[in-house]
Order: sequence, then C-alpha cells, then structure tokens
Amino acid sequence: MRKNYLGEPCEIPANNKLIPEIGFTLGTAFHIPEYELVIEIARGSYGQVWLARSVLGTWRAIKIVQRSLFDDARPYQRELNGIRRYEAISRGHDGLVDVLHVGRNEDEGYFYYVMELADDQVVGQNVRSLDYTPLTLQSKLSARGPLPAKECIDLGVQLAEALGYLHANGLVHRDIKPSNIIFVDGRPKLADVGLVADSGLSSFSVGTLGFLPKEGTGDPAADVFALGKVLYESSTGMDRNDFPDLPAIARGLSRKDKLMQLNELLLRACAHGEGDRFDDVNDFASALRRIIAPSIFARPFTWRERRLIGIVTVLVLLLGISDALLLYLGTRNSKSPVAVLPKEPVADQTIQGKYDQNDKSR
Repeated sequence: MRKNYLGEPCEIPANNKLIPEIGFTLGTAFHIPEYELVIEIARGSYGQVWLARSVLGTWRAIKIVQRSLFDDARPYQRELNGIRRYEAISRGHDGLVDVLHVGRNEDEGYFYYVMELADDQVVGQNVRSLDYTPLTLQSKLSARGPLPAKECIDLGVQLAEALGYLHANGLVHRDIKPSNIIFVDGRPKLADVGLVADSGLSSFSVGTLGFLPKEGTGDPAADVFALGKVLYESSTGMDRNDFPDLPAIARGLSRKDKLMQLNELLLRACAHGEGDRFDDVNDFASALRRIIAPSIFARPFTWRERRLIGIVTVLVLLLGISDALLLYLGTRNSKSPVAVLPKEPVADQTIQGKYDQNDKSR
C-alpha cells in the first residue's frame, strides 16, 4: 500500500489511473508554471500535494485545490483567501512553513500554492529520487517512541512562538497534530495550512478529533489546546484520547522532574473549562521556558562553586565597605568650616584716562 505525504497508508481510489513509479491523479492534467510535478505525496478532501521540481532543480511541495471537490464556491473561496493571507506572513517566522507562491487557474478550476519541502526521513533536504518520505513529528514518534521531556519542552516553545506570531496576525491554524508538524533543516514547523482562517470563525466540522476542545476550533485558545495534546502524545507516547493518564514510567517521579513539570502545564493547557486554561499561547510559551531556564540554584553546589561564591561575597562586602567609607569621608570634609577673610575698604578712585576730571587746562 502506498504512503502519503504524512507517512500514512494511502488507498488509491478505484476511479483514478495509476501511473507506475509516478503516482496517481484525479484525471486532471495540472499545469504549474516553472514546475514539474513529479509524484503525488498526499491527498486530502479538497486537493493533493505533489513533490515538484523547479526549472532550477529545487525541490518543493505544491498543493493543488480543486473547485469541483467543494459543494459550493464559498468554502473554496474561503480557503483561497486564507492561503493568501497566510502567504503574506508565512516567511515572517521560522516556525511556520513558507508559502512561496500562490497561483490560480480559472479555466481548469483550481488554485495552488508552492511550499518549502519537509526533510526526507533519511536524506534530509538532499532529495535525489522518487523515494521521498517526509519527516514529520508523527513519523519521528513512530520511529523513536516518546521523546525526552527536555526535547518536548524545546519543541513546545518553538511551536508556541510560531502560533503566537500567527495569532498576532489575526489567523488561527485549526488543525494542529503531530502529522501536521514537519521538520525543515531540522527545525519544527507548523504545516498543512489548508484550514488556516481568520480568528473567530468557530467550527465543529474542521480539525481532528481528540485535538479539538469542546467549544470547537476557530479561536486561538483551541490552537493552544491542540498543541497541549501534541506535547502530551510526544512526551508520554500515549494516545491523545488517554489524556490525562500518564505512562507507568511516570510512577515515582518527583514533582521536580521535567516530565512532571511539563505534565502540570499540559493539564492547564488542555483543561476542560476554558477559564482554567492559559490566557494565550504566549503565556503557555513563557511557562514552558521557565521549566528549562538555566539556574544555579536548581541543584546542590560543588565545593568549587561554593568557594567561588564565598570569594565573590567577600569582594562585594569589601566593595560596599570601601564605598561607605569614601562617602563618609566626603561628607565629613564638606562640613569643615571655611575661613572668610574680611574685605579691605576700597579707596575712592577716579577714572584715569587721557584727561583728568580736575584738569583745569581744558
């Protein structure tokens, strides 16, 4: 069975023609200027994602969205408008997949957008053949199992910062899950942006079950909830629907363990009541950073550290004493009496010049 762009099994519909070693199509010959469509690597409800090569030989991912697959023109136009808005800001943050170009073919009834390509699971960005499998968070979890808590926290900070940038520009993602997080040059990025929309467009029909809060998607809080579930799966290796259960390995861990500290934040991010959650994704990011913030007080001091602290303390005390002494001496000197000499009487003087006032000869 063929795998799609997300590394998941992908059925070939019976009414589609299979092209050996290339892939399958929907019966439409797509034409994307300056690009060669090499192989289809994903298929969704409203379109396909292709591995493509530019005229310069650069590998890209191109998503093609067809009007004929929508019930009416409104959702088609809404998705096009969402991509246009996303494209304008996508390259402003390293945690968002870059949309490099958006195009439209009115005659054939589709639009498309060109994106940077995810790393291959084996060769990274050095794609050389049709045997391409994208590196996603889902594929990484499948290969490695749960990630160390420190790695999950780092991942959470980067994705939360990307979400903060998206939300600050009035957009929400609406479909955050491990398979929609790709790695480009090793850096995690929010991808599959087909459901990106203006903040406030609430919906219960988009997104993925288990990552959706009870109030549905459409506002920034729903994205924070979904990110919390992503970090839950990543750190515990358990299914999102098992939340808030913890694996057996967590038994006996102290509250100071990073996994347990992370779990406390996830309990808040994915709380059932909206009022019990983080105010926004930036608040969530700050809480994650505090767990991994370096601190000299996070562990017992070595004897070298204690000796250094003692030396620094003595130096600070000596500096304080010297400053106090100088201040005291300066104040004392300023209060010393100053001798004032009496002024001598000034004799009456006349103005001396060419002519004296008393000169009778004028």
